[in-house]
Amino acid sequence: MTRAPILVLTLTLAVGTLSSSAAAQTCVSPALLFSVDHSSSMIDTLPDGQTKWEAAVTAVQSAVAALDASVHVGLQVFPHPNLCEPGAIVLDLGTHTPEEVVAALGGPPPLGGHYTPMAQTLAVAADYAPLVASGREAHLVLVTDGWQWCDPYDVSTRFTPITEVERLAALGVSVHIVGFGMGDDALTLNRAAVAAGTAIAGCDPTGSEPTSPNPCYQRAEDGLGLLHVLETIAWEVGVELCNGIDDDCDGEIDEGLDQDGDGALICGGVDPSSGVWILGLADCDDSNAAVHPGAAELCNGIDDDCDGTVDPGCACTDGEERSCGTDVGVCSFGLQRCAAGLWGDCEGQTLPSPLERCDGLDDDCDGEIDENASCEPGASCLDGRCQIPESLVPDAGAGPRGETVLAPTDGACGCRILAPSEAPGGLGGLALLGLGLTLGLRRRQRRRG
Repeated sequence: MTRAPILVLTLTLAVGTLSSSAAAQTCVSPALLFSVDHSSSMIDTLPDGQTKWEAAVTAVQSAVAALDASVHVGLQVFPHPNLCEPGAIVLDLGTHTPEEVVAALGGPPPLGGHYTPMAQTLAVAADYAPLVASGREAHLVLVTDGWQWCDPYDVSTRFTPITEVERLAALGVSVHIVGFGMGDDALTLNRAAVAAGTAIAGCDPTGSEPTSPNPCYQRAEDGLGLLHVLETIAWEVGVELCNGIDDDCDGEIDEGLDQDGDGALICGGVDPSSGVWILGLADCDDSNAAVHPGAAELCNGIDDDCDGTVDPGCACTDGEERSCGTDVGVCSFGLQRCAAGLWGDCEGQTLPSPLERCDGLDDDCDGEIDENASCEPGASCLDGRCQIPESLVPDAGAGPRGETVLAPTDGACGCRILAPSEAPGGLGGLALLGLGLTLGLRRRQRRRG
């Protein structure tokens, strides 16, 4: 009789303890891993007189100093130790001073022999457990001045870093792409930024040169630019977001966030029907659980994360199609299809010929027919055929017995049939015929002898 009340009290205390544990959040410090290019090209000198490596060391040191004290910072250098070895974690994630980070960076790269294994380095980061631990806000900052490159160069590996960026993004790591100097592979870095979901709004992912306008990745042309980019990223890491997590590890969740602009600190909560975090009144589509603040932005014509911007960094909407090429002259249109926010190659088009032929067609598809078409010397392209003017046709006439003979006239058949009435007297022709027969007979006799 005395055990029942005790059992009830025990269960009540247990439930209360569980509720308190669920309400209290254990803060996991945000993580920021710097992945820094140590290839031989980083020894090149910038216009301000310092090398790229010296500028990178200064910028990383300043960024670490700007980080919130709660952020755990780590360091990866590639290649490591040399040649095209994948980047190694030279400083594990943790609380480190700027001076400790600089010491871990080490000295400058050699003048030659260090290449740029970006994809292999990102693969190491994706397998680094402290970075991809669940429940942690994680960032990776890739700083590079070159292309995906190992010796000998394999062109088929050019876009392999994008695959590894996609893998990191799927693991919940925000990858910030930073191109340094004027020798980076802009097209690969643009696509990588789009794949990471960190592309600059309104960018052009098709830009293929470091000077192309509206890049999707963070571009730094000199030391001061790199310093600004890394400090900006550092400032963003650890900022409190409306996501139900104590991002800045100050013991409060989503504090100070007025998401609907009415002065009340309303952030949101978990929708019990979908398990998705809904940003209170700021959710832009209550009928679609996949569309909500904090959702991954896709190239689908929808503002997936409710930030007021549709498809940032996307050149097109997945599945979209458009005509490409031209239908002028002999050419015909092809078709381009959109995949992963980028236009694919033009398929099925008829391309122009590099040279215009004398055939009555617009072979080079420039809107003109037979212009500058080549014919044999003395001939001109007229009405789609190479022809010799009548005034340049040599005299010809009847043969020794009055039959018609042939004379050169145009490129189509190489000759023109002349009537007997057009021919001069036949004696000259007869003499030439006799001479030809005599010479032919002598040649046969010599061969037989």
